[in-house]
Amino acid sequence: MNLVLTLGVIRRLRDHTERLDGLTHPKSMIEPITGPGTRPGLFTARTVDAEAVTGAQLAGGLVGFFSPTCDACHEWLPRFAAAARALPEGRRQALAVIVAPTDEVAADMVSQLRENVMVVIERDRGPLAAAFKTSAYPAMCRLGADGAVTHTGRGAVAVPAEM
Repeated sequence: MNLVLTLGVIRRLRDHTERLDGLTHPKSMIEPITGPGTRPGLFTARTVDAEAVTGAQLAGGLVGFFSPTCDACHEWLPRFAAAARALPEGRRQALAVIVAPTDEVAADMVSQLRENVMVVIERDRGPLAAAFKTSAYPAMCRLGADGAVTHTGRGAVAVPAEM
């Protein structure tokens, strides 16, 4: 009887392990931003410094979406800024979109990024999020010279020597 119960428990543990594994490592993980090989939709926006920014000027650059309520976003901000500094045209080729309900909530992130990247504050599901099909934060992508996404996530903020 003990053997039968032990085998039952082992079988149940294996089942639970597979289910938990599926939650932490989904087989078809959805990118939180438009994927490699695709082009973001057309957009124009105004930065916090009143600069106009379009998708055309970001060709060969970086785009990142961050939220002040996201712990991982705060961890990725310095890496994103460092990757922007490594771009040939620096901050003119890097855009950070901070998704926040008010400008005051976004103020800390703006102050951390403003020197290295152009910053836009956007409300939830704004036009930039729609253009880049953003579904979670942080979401980052590197654009090629033709404006199409070449890398997302960790690969987007790798400096060219690391790619």
